[in-house]
Amino acid sequence: MAPDSDTQEVPPSLAVHILHNIGQLQYRRGLLKEAIKTYQCALKHAERAEADSCATSEVKAAVVSKKGCEDDSKPSASSAFDDESKDKDSATSADMDQTNQCSGSNDSTNDDVAATLNSLGVLHYHASSDESDLAMSEFKRALDLRRARLGPDHQDAATVLNNMGRVHVQKDEFDDALKYYEEALRIRKEKLGPNSLDYAATAFNAGQSLHQRGDLERALELYKEFLRVANVQFDQDHRDVAVVLSGIAQIHQERGEHDKALELYEESLRCGRAALGEYHSEVAMLLNRIGNFHFEREDLDAALRSYREGLRIERAVLEPDHPNVVVTLSNLGEIHRQRGEWDDAIRLYSEALELQRRRHGPKHPDVASSLNTLGLIHDQKGDACAALRYLQDALIMRRSVLGNDHLDLSATLTYVGTILYRKNMLGVAMDLFSESLRIRKAALGPDHRDVAFTLYNVALIHQQRGSYEEAIECYRETLRVERLVLGDRHRDVAMTLYKLGEAHKAHNDLEGALQYFEEALDIERGTLGEEDPATLARTLNEIGNIHLARGDVVPMMEAFNEAARIYRRAGLSPNNLIVSGQLYAFDVSCPEAAPAA
Repeated sequence: MAPDSDTQEVPPSLAVHILHNIGQLQYRRGLLKEAIKTYQCALKHAERAEADSCATSEVKAAVVSKKGCEDDSKPSASSAFDDESKDKDSATSADMDQTNQCSGSNDSTNDDVAATLNSLGVLHYHASSDESDLAMSEFKRALDLRRARLGPDHQDAATVLNNMGRVHVQKDEFDDALKYYEEALRIRKEKLGPNSLDYAATAFNAGQSLHQRGDLERALELYKEFLRVANVQFDQDHRDVAVVLSGIAQIHQERGEHDKALELYEESLRCGRAALGEYHSEVAMLLNRIGNFHFEREDLDAALRSYREGLRIERAVLEPDHPNVVVTLSNLGEIHRQRGEWDDAIRLYSEALELQRRRHGPKHPDVASSLNTLGLIHDQKGDACAALRYLQDALIMRRSVLGNDHLDLSATLTYVGTILYRKNMLGVAMDLFSESLRIRKAALGPDHRDVAFTLYNVALIHQQRGSYEEAIECYRETLRVERLVLGDRHRDVAMTLYKLGEAHKAHNDLEGALQYFEEALDIERGTLGEEDPATLARTLNEIGNIHLARGDVVPMMEAFNEAARIYRRAGLSPNNLIVSGQLYAFDVSCPEAAPAA
């Protein structure tokens, strides 16, 4: 259908209503591009009607209904965190807000323009995150019209404010989102009352943004406020109740209150199944959250069961290449990767990659991300050649679609550089690490942990090349950032101190080397304990060698003997000790001393 041509002979106000109905149907069927075109056509007619002021009372009688996809800023509670379903029969879902019927006045045509702009904003919001600026532009125009026509505190203005908040959430701008939500919340409470579903939905939205900001107490208050209204308005087992219970469970999980979190997750799943049946995308979403909970608790068997059950439902109710299916496949692949089940991990991530290519085409950030992960798994499996193929494809794609200054590109540069470093291709590895360092410093500043990690890699290459002064300079900067970010007693700090000791020793600075080795040992004693005895013994070995080179026999023997005892207690051979570059046998036991005469 070509809406513009088919409505040429229809009075503009009537055409607006007809086109709203058509656009509403297209939206509900998921035909967002077609719906956008229809509402753009409706906007032309609404603006024409406003200019002509030609609406008649006969038009009002002819209208069946004019529901716009105003969305009412009530995102599906299930999409508050990770689900992309857009079911329309939920109080917190993207259902369509009632707009004013045409009354034949110029005020009505003004309302038609505002309603159509708001609907276009909703459609751009749902079409793609790339269209968020378009959505915000339409919402701002709609808000200006509604405030001018109805006043700043009208409930229709609150609808647009809510939608503007959603755009900021889509862009991860939670502070900005909260400003809009709080204003909408105030208006809705005043105009609609504290038991209104619209008020409750805005409370939920504001709770989301607070949750994302880490303000768990206030988020919990607003989630509970939603539940209070839901208990008045809904049956006990309602889909929105299920999802908000899941959100509350997440807060308890983040607080470390795991028993309470699991209890709420299970109640949310029971409630969701009672409200929606087994085969529904929101039930799958709830299962995936429970899987995330078990994964975080390192209960991989329970996580695997939940993810598999969620995937079974998603494959039954969603299109094959739906993003939720891809996420669940990736979650399953990650469990197998953590177990060292490389072939299963590769199979699942490869399936996710194929679905992403089918949905997005061959060049897309999500495709690059899966290529990157597959490269890492092949590297862990020990197949460096396959790893490089995947990582180089990811590198080329990320340069193409993200540009040369994106942090995701920096990550891939680092992974490729690490493999090439192990292959002793130090020149190319240095180029990759240096580019990664440039990107991270520009994006994160000089005092970020990822900057320290990259500096450490650069230092390794300098050390391998024998450029000890440059290595020491990079290690010292790494140490400065690590102490700032991680504190003085972190095991990564100990590792960098140990490398500084190595570099100073190779540079014939025995005093400096001893200082760094002893600082590393002090931290290792406190952080490693019995967890990693080989690292403790290795550092003691180096301290013993420094004392040997200096002719300090007593501290040398103390260090070597303690290292040997640690190796024995750990079931390792004391022959791992290396003295002045030579393997030294410490496994000859000495007889006990004779008793005193």
